[in-house]
Amino acid sequence: MANINSIEINQFRGIRQLTISNFSKINLIVGDNNSGKTTFLEAVQLLFAKSQLSSVKNIIKQRTVLNVSESSFYTSFIKMFNVNQESELLDFDIYAVSNNGPIRFEMRGRERTISGEEALQMSTMSLGQKAHYKKESTVIPETAKLFSGSIISQNGKKPIEKDIHFTSLDNVSVGPVIKREVQYIPSFGHLRYDLLKNFVDNPEYKKLAISILKQFDDSIVDICYTKADDGCFLESIITADGINMPFSVYGDGVKKILYILNKLFDATDSILLIDEIETGLHKKYYDRLFPVVFELAKKLNVQLFIATHSMEAIDAILSYGNYENDSNDTEPIRVITLKKVYSNDDKGSNVVARNVAGKYVYDNRKAFEFEVRL
Repeated sequence: MANINSIEINQFRGIRQLTISNFSKINLIVGDNNSGKTTFLEAVQLLFAKSQLSSVKNIIKQRTVLNVSESSFYTSFIKMFNVNQESELLDFDIYAVSNNGPIRFEMRGRERTISGEEALQMSTMSLGQKAHYKKESTVIPETAKLFSGSIISQNGKKPIEKDIHFTSLDNVSVGPVIKREVQYIPSFGHLRYDLLKNFVDNPEYKKLAISILKQFDDSIVDICYTKADDGCFLESIITADGINMPFSVYGDGVKKILYILNKLFDATDSILLIDEIETGLHKKYYDRLFPVVFELAKKLNVQLFIATHSMEAIDAILSYGNYENDSNDTEPIRVITLKKVYSNDDKGSNVVARNVAGKYVYDNRKAFEFEVRL
């Protein structure tokens, strides 16, 4: 599996053109709100999405992890393209250089208005779904939108192109969702996830998780599934005095830690993207938790991209670099600051990046209270 060394993003969401190189094993993506941090993480995921529209949809849905509605897929899809494109052709492309060769993802096509009846006929819905739509809808809209185009993907080999089309009547995209080659942690993803998935059959990993949870509650001795009175299985914590406590009794911190550990395991020999790592975690645990995460990532050969706008989290992560000791042969951390800038030619905005070594930020934070997020 590839670790990426550089990336170029063109016409994707709010990014007109952005090139970042010299990534490390731990990459901090920082910046103000709406500066493009989540967009950057989505771009990395798309690099590994292959030519699968269903995989693209899965990435789009991450922005609404707490909203189970399927109705906004078409609108969300169109918003992936940069609104400032002047051509009729909608397109964006993402290109990266990795240790396994070039990786590329490009999507292009055109959007046009068609009649509602024509859209229903051209829809990707099955015959049964179309019949259900006609039955449940009081009226078919007079007009609808059609997107037709292609996805081009490349991962170290020959590019693969696949034609795609769907309409604004389509709530779901057809086709299997390919297993992800990179793992992603949305800020509130721990609220909807099987938190014991990778611990049940891995005693060593389970022991590590329990040792970390003890920092929150020293009485924790086990994590497991237990059967409730109604026959359902609950994710539970067992305390030293034998009390069975469902995860719901504990705060977000316990769930977030288990979520990160699960995703680290899934990302072995790959890439893990973490959006707003501070969400659900009290800052007093940063200094103990982050080093464990980074050492485990090193052991599992995981490249990390961590988005945050918390200065407390940034400082705690930088402390892992051990910059007071100048014996480091390699720089373990890069800090990439993203910023939205507006052009003077009335062509909208773009996102620019500053990429510096963790030691540079650490030294300047200490000496000048350097504001890394701006």
